[in-house]
Amino acid sequence: MKFSGLRRLSLRRIVPLLLVLAALLLILLLILRPRGQETYLVYGVDQYGSLDESGRSDAMMLVRLDHDHRRIYAVSMARDMLIDNGHGGRTKINTIIRKESEDGNAALCRAVADNFGVPVDGWFRINFSSLVSIVDALGGVSVELSAEEARYIDKTAGLWPGYPLSEGVCRLCGGQALWFARCRKLDSDLGRGQRQSRLAAALVSEIRRTGIRSIYSLYESMNHAWRASLSPAQQAKLVFRALFARRYRVTQLSLPFEGTFRYGEASGTSGILPDLEKNRELLQSALSE
Repeated sequence: MKFSGLRRLSLRRIVPLLLVLAALLLILLLILRPRGQETYLVYGVDQYGSLDESGRSDAMMLVRLDHDHRRIYAVSMARDMLIDNGHGGRTKINTIIRKESEDGNAALCRAVADNFGVPVDGWFRINFSSLVSIVDALGGVSVELSAEEARYIDKTAGLWPGYPLSEGVCRLCGGQALWFARCRKLDSDLGRGQRQSRLAAALVSEIRRTGIRSIYSLYESMNHAWRASLSPAQQAKLVFRALFARRYRVTQLSLPFEGTFRYGEASGTSGILPDLEKNRELLQSALSE
């Protein structure tokens, strides 16, 4: 009887303490929860090896984290798109990074912001080796493939033991993911952009299934695989904010939007000629939904 009384007394003390701790934890989460929006330009240069060597931007994607609405927007951009160069002409977007008169990274971010009205908070640059390393560090990535895509990857990347490909959802290793992201021979540059968006969404899904400790370990072991405008401290803060975004809904978009472009030539260069005003309007609308 005495033990039972002590047990009831202990429970009376512990339960209020647990409630207080739960309330404090909730308050802490509300304080730390990210707010607002942040947008980053992620692009890959068409080369292996050193990230400090310049090349054409082979793949470009705007990634917006909308913490207020719990959304992630992945906006792929066609590399052959001809955009306003700020001097009354047009230039192919994938050549801006190679400018030698100024910082090509800053020039590319500024060009995207000026043409599409989306302020860019920072940039991340990867190359072919980086993508392979990142996907392999995650243990692969699951992507739904068409029969044509599966055959193309097998033909270009070769057959990988443990990673058989066919029509349907398949597990890709880093090498296979690279060729999936680069493929445009099956359709066009726009089709490749859509594949890159699908890969980005699949990588988000992989991260969702990864524990917090594993994410930080991955970041610490793989932060050599990219270059960024953010300092190491800023990148660490971004990783923390991204933990909250693991359950956000992913929306995939492509620039230029369907029906807003034509193939042609401008300023002596051939490529995709978008209606910049219409694309700017549609992008602003899509990002505010």
